[in-house]
Amino acid sequence: MHTTTCNITRIRFASTRATTVFAAILAALAAPVRADLLTTESVAIQGSGGSGGSGTSASDMIYAQYNASDGWGWAGGAGAVQGNLAITNNGGYSAPANEAFSFVVGPTVAALNATYGAGNWTITDPTLTFTSSYSVQNNSRFGIGSGTYEVYWVSNDNWSQSKGTLAAGPAPNPIYATSEAQLLTWTATDSDLGPQTFTVPAGGSGYVDLSDSLAANSPLVSDIVDASTSVDPNVSLYLMSTSNTLGMIIFTGGQSQPLPTLNFDVVAVPEPSTFILLAAGAVGLVGFGLRRRKAA
Repeated sequence: MHTTTCNITRIRFASTRATTVFAAILAALAAPVRADLLTTESVAIQGSGGSGGSGTSASDMIYAQYNASDGWGWAGGAGAVQGNLAITNNGGYSAPANEAFSFVVGPTVAALNATYGAGNWTITDPTLTFTSSYSVQNNSRFGIGSGTYEVYWVSNDNWSQSKGTLAAGPAPNPIYATSEAQLLTWTATDSDLGPQTFTVPAGGSGYVDLSDSLAANSPLVSDIVDASTSVDPNVSLYLMSTSNTLGMIIFTGGQSQPLPTLNFDVVAVPEPSTFILLAAGAVGLVGFGLRRRKAA
């Protein structure tokens, strides 16, 4: 009777210990892995210097319709994301427009690979920063107003700003899109990096520095990490207005304001050895418990 009780106690002990160990493993695997910060990088677009059209490969204010002055797109000292109810300086309403940016990240990635080794780092916390204004501009291209917009990563880097012609259509500009489905008719793949809001305070005026947090669990990360100096060095973002009242100017080289910039933290890729050792130890403990049970 004493022997039976001892066997049951040992079995319960082994079972409890195994359950505790596996619970610890599952908790460790579920917990976020701490990544060591290596550095922080910032890549700005090439500025247009306030001269219309000179920023053709870096920024593009994309119009919904062709107009005589700008054609299908504009790249001056500023661009804009706006709907058809944003207020312009002449008291009228703005022409709907989206905005595209291209960031040349290839040289930055090459430097990171040289420093840390390819495959030994990745990125976290990507953000898009730029300068806007709460004031009505003295340029009727740009409207002002509160509203919402969406930021997309797009795989199509083969674009540039161009006035073009009415007959030829918008190419090589990106298309003006009001939905992701429309956007996908121009780019092979995309990724929604999150909704954003621009709010003009009552009586607001002057410049404002904005920062949009971008989704990190997206192809944006791999596009940055896999970029090279000679092959596919660019990363493109597309800002789409989702509100008719939105009027948000983005300075791209005019009035000495900071350029739109893609920022991200560079972190070390976690080593898997800790989890391998933990799992091996758990197997050993379970095996030990089973052997003790059989011996009893």
